[in-house]
Amino acid sequence: MSTAEMARAVEAFILREARLLDRGEFEAWLELYAPQGIYWMPSQPHQTDPLGVPSIMYEDHAILSMRVQRLLEARALVLTPMPRTTHLVSNIEVEDTDGDEISAQAAFICVEHQGERQRMFSGRHAYQFARENGSLRIKMKRVDLLNCDGVHAPITIPL
Repeated sequence: MSTAEMARAVEAFILREARLLDRGEFEAWLELYAPQGIYWMPSQPHQTDPLGVPSIMYEDHAILSMRVQRLLEARALVLTPMPRTTHLVSNIEVEDTDGDEISAQAAFICVEHQGERQRMFSGRHAYQFARENGSLRIKMKRVDLLNCDGVHAPITIPL
């Protein structure tokens, strides 16, 4: 696959991820992750240690699976009404391709609407992908919120 084809495949993957989240297709979203995949949201700018320093979120595949089940649980009062989101993703850049590993970054804005409340999140996504059987899977997704060091109410829908 050429560099241009790889860049297009990564862009399509990232846009598909946003679309799945916005449509509430959380099980399909979880399938984008490799079995060892990690979703990380640091609590400090330029944070390098996800375990020795508290993070807003640091979730492996098992915890992500529990999150998805919680989102699908009809009796979850905190999710009544179910939050709706719009993810805007831009400035997608493929940084490195090394064999079966690919790194990419993107800027994002996510608007979350629930009942009468609306919140906006913005920042950058950093991805580490693995190529598995001809398709991409997320090994690590780092969500660097612009205001990561602020006070945050629980974030239910992944950003």
